[in-house]
Amino acid sequence: MIATACPYEIKSLFYDRSRITIKAETMKRPQLKTVLVLMTLMTVLCVQNTSAQAFEYPTYEGDSVRIEVKSKRARPTIADFATAYLDHYKDTGLYAKVNEDWKRYQLKKPLRYQGHFIVDIPNGYLSYEMPGEEYNETIYLEMCYWNCANGKHQLVCCNLKPKADGVYCWREYAGPSFYLYDNDNKKMRTIWAEDLDALYDGNCFSVFFLPRKGKDIRVMVESEGERWNEVLKWDGYKFKSGIKGTGF
Repeated sequence: MIATACPYEIKSLFYDRSRITIKAETMKRPQLKTVLVLMTLMTVLCVQNTSAQAFEYPTYEGDSVRIEVKSKRARPTIADFATAYLDHYKDTGLYAKVNEDWKRYQLKKPLRYQGHFIVDIPNGYLSYEMPGEEYNETIYLEMCYWNCANGKHQLVCCNLKPKADGVYCWREYAGPSFYLYDNDNKKMRTIWAEDLDALYDGNCFSVFFLPRKGKDIRVMVESEGERWNEVLKWDGYKFKSGIKGTGF
């Protein structure tokens, strides 16, 4: 196409993996510049495509949990992810209460368990606060999702943070759980935190704060009487841990 559209002959055109070389001994400078710009753009797109395909999320034997996500839109919203997740775990512990209140919230009915929802569709964030079963206990549930760089997946997270007497505390159910949503089969499946570099040593007490704005998870870590803050930085597929954070 380029050779026939141009009255000047292109002597040769070939691709050598890391570079594209053009010999255009008789081509005028403006035309040569246009061709070089087009070839540069093609090279960048090839590199980006190769990079996007380079990372593969792991699969597990038995393929863990699979949750179907229904949505009226081409891509699910945080409300769609919450509906699917809570309905799947509706018979499990405190999720039964959250699921009931979530259905009431969607129908604009009074909540049964004195909870409070924040649903931020544009930023892909949802939270729910409710009294816990223990004395002076409060349960915080957060959900958010990230668009993966390959354009094929969303990474969904549900995080539970209990407080007792106004202080974050350990509970067996506390912490984040991650799910990988596939745009093709409309299902999300479990993906372990360690495969996302989002897991802390079991000897540490850590509290996760999901992002309502931005993409990074903030973490408060406590071990052997010391407390510090870190950031799990999102890279398009997983997280980079160990980054010093500011106080919060």
